[in-house]
Amino acid sequence: MESGKQLPVAILGGGPVGLEAAVACALAGLDFVLFERGTIADNIQKWGHVQLFSPFSMNFSQDACRLLSESGQTVPSEGSLLTGREFVEQALAPLAETLKRFGRIEADSEVMYVSRDGLLKSDLIGNSQRQAVPFRLFVKAESGESTVLADAVIDCTGSFGNHNWIGNGGIPCVGEQNFPERIRYDIPDIQGADRAEYQDRKTLVIGGGYTAATNVVNLSELAKTNPQTQIVWVTRRRCSVPVPRIANDSLVGRDSLAVNANKLADADNGPVTWMPGYVVEEIQNGVNLPLSVVLSNAENHERTVIEVDAILGNVGYQPDRSLYKELQVHECYASLGPMKLAAALMGETSADCLAQASHGIDVLRSPEPNFFVCGSKSYGRSSRFLMRIGIEQVQLVTAELSRTLANREPVQT
Repeated sequence: MESGKQLPVAILGGGPVGLEAAVACALAGLDFVLFERGTIADNIQKWGHVQLFSPFSMNFSQDACRLLSESGQTVPSEGSLLTGREFVEQALAPLAETLKRFGRIEADSEVMYVSRDGLLKSDLIGNSQRQAVPFRLFVKAESGESTVLADAVIDCTGSFGNHNWIGNGGIPCVGEQNFPERIRYDIPDIQGADRAEYQDRKTLVIGGGYTAATNVVNLSELAKTNPQTQIVWVTRRRCSVPVPRIANDSLVGRDSLAVNANKLADADNGPVTWMPGYVVEEIQNGVNLPLSVVLSNAENHERTVIEVDAILGNVGYQPDRSLYKELQVHECYASLGPMKLAAALMGETSADCLAQASHGIDVLRSPEPNFFVCGSKSYGRSSRFLMRIGIEQVQLVTAELSRTLANREPVQT
């Protein structure tokens, strides 16, 4: 048994925000270990063909740029509009390599659960004495399972990959889980690797956000060279356009996407049929096409049946909170995000993510001392998150940990 051992800060997630947390820890002189369940920026690589709306300067801190430059790497220009793949190759992957000089980067290592060593969720409720007990992490890697102790935990695991269901009321519709090979919840590479799955076929796109709009526009481009390609676009809300534009939008790509998608939905003889005000009730085996989808009108509940080849369910994501279910984290029942931040976000009225503020360190604190949820996961089910906010969050958290951990007695292990 070692006495007086200082434990690291555990960073969960090797995406942009997790790596920025590691940068902040490195510059603050805090020992850290970063766990990523796949390869670095694994989720971003899944939509690597998609161009970001925001310029590089909004997605990568000056501190991270400086570390890259000092290691001899070429840093993308501030105004660059990178694809996800370019972002990983030119910035995130090199940054992860650079950070290995300062701490541990554990790829292909997933933190499954976090608790306090020797304590249950119901022990020392709301008591600051929990801070004196190290966190205990259950880690699953190719080499096997292990437990790791840490002084603090920053959860930057995000919400991408933990999709919402497309069924009426937000639960799975009947049959939804029976056709995993024909239902996707992301942005496939419709012009490239996934082209054969959609060309000259009929696809149902569900959702009224920018992800759905991206898929509709990409499918419509495919229809120019493959005229049998058809798109049915279903949105739950009945409104004048599928994607409302943001006034004086400074992100040109985002505004252009909204304009193009809305034009396609409004066209009489194009490849897109827009069906506003419908929800999905059931998915069955089709007669003429692989899938038969039962839709109901949200107002009069009349049912309509359409047949399609594939479904793209772009109805958002939500955080996986099972990771910290043994910790004392106060959550919002509506957004599923940490309560203080959720309350602050409820007071904001702008639909523009550029209008977001980080709201300071207090909203990031939870009843569990030295446990923080940052990045898109901190926004719960909300899609208004901006990467710049995540960078600001981890910088605030690291400054807080520099103070609190410096005043702590070393953990007995």
